[in-house]
Amino acid sequence: MREDHDDGVTQLLQENSAVNELLRQKAELGLTNLHRPIEQFGVLLSRPAFVITSGVLFLLWIGLNLDLKFTTHKPWDEAPFFWLQGLIGALGLLVAVTVLVSQSRQAQLAEQRAQLQLQFIVLTEQRTAKLIQLFEELRRDLPNVQNRVDTQAEIMQQPANPEAILEALTTLDEVGDMGLPPNEES
Repeated sequence: MREDHDDGVTQLLQENSAVNELLRQKAELGLTNLHRPIEQFGVLLSRPAFVITSGVLFLLWIGLNLDLKFTTHKPWDEAPFFWLQGLIGALGLLVAVTVLVSQSRQAQLAEQRAQLQLQFIVLTEQRTAKLIQLFEELRRDLPNVQNRVDTQAEIMQQPANPEAILEALTTLDEVGDMGLPPNEES
């Protein structure tokens, strides 16, 4: 019995992994030819090796220029290292643009996942309401079960009204913090 349960859980996990893989593949298909190199550059930038390598190269730049100044009196970039500052500024701009493009794409993916999650939640809520409705019908039909009025079950049988929920959320948003119970920590 336990082995069947473990097999069922394993199968559910594999199905969930397959759904996640499909979502990842769909996101990959949505990448344009401009997005791919930016995403790859973003992956490179996010590694600690990039920070360490950049720091070492900057220190080498400064060290070599100072050494050239004292040995040949002709460094290619004298202190305060105008070309190095320009290089760092250009690299900073490139990093900022890469981060913004990646964040924008991640925000779009997060919005798609949120929409999918909302659809699953609504479907689950509808199924739950239907199950409660069927249980109530079964309870009324069984002769050995006492027939009684269950107001909570009657309320839960009704699927949620999305417009009413949206209106309630809008009202709470307009009221702001005053619509929430007071924080006991303050």
